[in-house]
Amino acid sequence: MDINKKYIIIFGTLVLLLVIITGGIVYYKERVSLVGQDEYFSAPIPEDKEYEIWCYDYDGQWKDCIERATFWPNQLVSISVNLRRFDNIPYEPYFLCYYSDLEKEFGETKSCISRYSLLRSFNLIGSVPESKDPFVLIKLTVYPNNNFEKTEEITIMDLSGKLIK
Repeated sequence: MDINKKYIIIFGTLVLLLVIITGGIVYYKERVSLVGQDEYFSAPIPEDKEYEIWCYDYDGQWKDCIERATFWPNQLVSISVNLRRFDNIPYEPYFLCYYSDLEKEFGETKSCISRYSLLRSFNLIGSVPESKDPFVLIKLTVYPNNNFEKTEEITIMDLSGKLIK
């Protein structure tokens, strides 16, 4: 009876070790593929435009996609907004809210930040959703205070894209 328990414990330990090693290998491969895609790329802040859109293409390079309206599913996209170019905002200070269907690392789709004169640019990076067509690349809205009333909302940017099928 003691011999059977000993073999069961050894067998269970080996199975657990195999699961841990397999999980580590899968995790390492995922991280290497993401690092190869340069997921921490940040689009340069445009000086003369309101925004820039950069896409990570299958040839392994970031390319300017400001003229594109269609994107591959799971394609990495980086959007940079020059907030100084939006001079028609009647509120100062204001709350800037952004919404995007791009799948981000933390899973947030809508966030709001207080905007004082120090905030001059905004960057967003994420991957194109597989199943939502059309999807919102970025939607920027402003509010005069943190009540976020729909009647006081001003949309300053609303960009959408379509999936390449």
